[in-house]
Amino acid sequence: MLANEGSLPGSSCGAAFLAELRPMMEAGVVARERAGGGWRVVVRDAGALEAILARRFPTGAGPETGRLGGVARYRDSKAVSNDTPPVVVARVFREVLRDGAGRGCGAVDATRRHGVFAFLLVPGCVHRAAGLVALVENPAVFLRCEELGLGEDMAIGVNGRADGRLLGWLAAQDDPGLRVLHLPDYDPTGLAEFERLREALGSRASLVVPGDIEDRFARHSNPRLLEGIQSRATLARLRGSALPEVRRVVALMDRHNAGLEQEALLIPAGP
Repeated sequence: MLANEGSLPGSSCGAAFLAELRPMMEAGVVARERAGGGWRVVVRDAGALEAILARRFPTGAGPETGRLGGVARYRDSKAVSNDTPPVVVARVFREVLRDGAGRGCGAVDATRRHGVFAFLLVPGCVHRAAGLVALVENPAVFLRCEELGLGEDMAIGVNGRADGRLLGWLAAQDDPGLRVLHLPDYDPTGLAEFERLREALGSRASLVVPGDIEDRFARHSNPRLLEGIQSRATLARLRGSALPEVRRVVALMDRHNAGLEQEALLIPAGP
């Protein structure tokens, strides 16, 4: 991008990238200069930069992009933005996942035969979703979510924080009956993730809060889930959340000085 555009804003320049550029800055090939309220890197000698790139990538194919390019150029997959399409892994129980022509895509049969159905979320993805979708944070619950009796038509496993492109895909679904149930850990990170989901989907997103959650907190909550400066800071912010379901769970975390992992939902209720 720097070679093609002739400049790059400072916000796009990570520490590893700047370290890579340092010899070129010292040689006057590129330079750092002020731009508005920030700064940018500009090309001073395009010919020299082209020669350097030609030596660095002698095949003529040019540098790889995304995480692969990060490793190839900076030995760090996170040094540049991620352009690898996310893999959506779902368990589909009713034919609510269809292609662009409205046809079923065999997801129910694949789930029955293989346990899951997966597809790449690429630009222009034709897969369309409808019905009741459960977005599940942890693998153990994802593989057994139907035991919770939520009645979901499809479950999607995110294994932690949901990719923003997945949230964008869900938000773009136009079926009026689409609803998303969120099953996170009941800790500051999980509740912050629900706020993020709610921001993307509005009232179509709901937090799963079982009726016996107070008893499950009393039996299975873990104080270690609230350790750490970041968790405490997030918890303090969540106390003022505009979402009543978030404030309800925050009150339980404050009462027990602990959080609750979502796997606790699979444990049979006590007497």
